[in-house]
This record gives sequence, structure tokens and C-alpha cells, in this order.
Amino acid sequence: MHRKPLAALAVSVTALALAGFALAHDWSPASVQPVSAAFTATVTHMKSKTCTGADGTYTLTKGMYTGTATSADPRVNGPLTLRAETFYNTTSNLGTVDGKFSVHTAHGHTRGAFSAVDTNGSLSGFARGEAKGARTHLVANFSGTFDPAGSFDAQLGSGSSDDTAVFASGRCGKHGGPSGPSGPSGPSGPSGPSGASGPSGATGEQGEHHKHHKHHGHGHGKGHGHKHGH
Repeated sequence: MHRKPLAALAVSVTALALAGFALAHDWSPASVQPVSAAFTATVTHMKSKTCTGADGTYTLTKGMYTGTATSADPRVNGPLTLRAETFYNTTSNLGTVDGKFSVHTAHGHTRGAFSAVDTNGSLSGFARGEAKGARTHLVANFSGTFDPAGSFDAQLGSGSSDDTAVFASGRCGKHGGPSGPSGPSGPSGPSGPSGASGPSGATGEQGEHHKHHKHHGHGHGKGHGHKHGH
């Protein structure tokens, strides 16, 4: 399924802001370094199928590709293994390519994933990965050409404003420098108003009313006793 490559669509570097990632969990100084690499691989195994969609005929492929990643940076230079899946409209010559890659380097390996728009065999996409041995992260725009039944060729970070790539590592913050002085305490807030007192309870059995009633009853009894004495 050969498709003639066209000029790759530009992918804005602002895509970097859309892909959040954690920096390496070490306390080395923060570092962001530009990098570039060429991925060249040929198919070793592929399977495909077709289907009819609402806007044309689609070809779906899954393949494995092996080759070489070439770079001046040892973290992305070495034998390359790549897996890719396509979702491609053969009527409009538009589709997508998603996959994973692994570069075996002299000091470990760099692994990552990529996603791209496929315009008649011309790729424009974004990749991210991690260099395990070096504890750094790869974030890259890339462009290239792709024939699922033949080869995968891509440039990561060619240096233009629309095709950049970096390795990021280290941290700023917790151990990045001395802490600043504490700020002054704020003023205390005003006290709230006192609550209202509750109503007094009703007089009970031992209250003044009861005492008065007992006293009145006692006098009445003594009066009757005196009359019976006469």
C-alpha cells in the first residue's frame, strides 16, 4: 500500500503544554536540553483489514518495524524497535498513526509512544518517552513518512520552531535552594458578641410559693386546735 509522501503538516510546539508529565524522581538540578534523532525502520510483520465507513474505505493495519535511531545524543542512539497501528481513509488519503518505540542504547534504553496525523503517507505528530538509564524524559514533535507495508522514517526535533524535541530532567523546588523568611502573623480578629441569658425556670416544690403555702397551712391548723381546747 504505497502512498506518495507529501510535505508534513506542522505541529506546533505548544502541544508540549498539552502533555503533562512528571520529571525524574531524583534531586539533580533541573535541565532541559535540545535533542534530535532520525528513526529509520522497515516492516518485519504486518496484518491489515479494510472496512467501509460513512466517508469512504478504510484500511486498518498493525505492524512491527525494526531499524536504527541515529543521534548525536547517546540517550536516543541505537537499535530501534517500533510498533504502529494505522486508521486510514483511502478515499480521502487521511488517517492517524499511533504506536510505541524502544531504542536500545549503550547505557540502557529509551522507550516512548507517539501519535501522528497521516496525510497521504506524510506524518506530523508528537512523541514522548523516558530514557531509563539516564533518568530523563523525551518530549518531541516529529515529522516523517510512513508506508505500513514498507518503512517508517521520521525526524525527531529537527530544530525548527515547529519541530522541536527536548530531554528534561531534575527538579526545582523542594531541594532547589534555601527557604525564604516566614512572613509576619496577621492581626487577631474581633471577639464575637456574648450570647443572651436564658429565661429563669418556674418555681418548683422547694420554691418560695411552696414555702408560703406550708406556712399558711400550719397557722390554720394551730387555730383549730385552740378552739377545740376550750
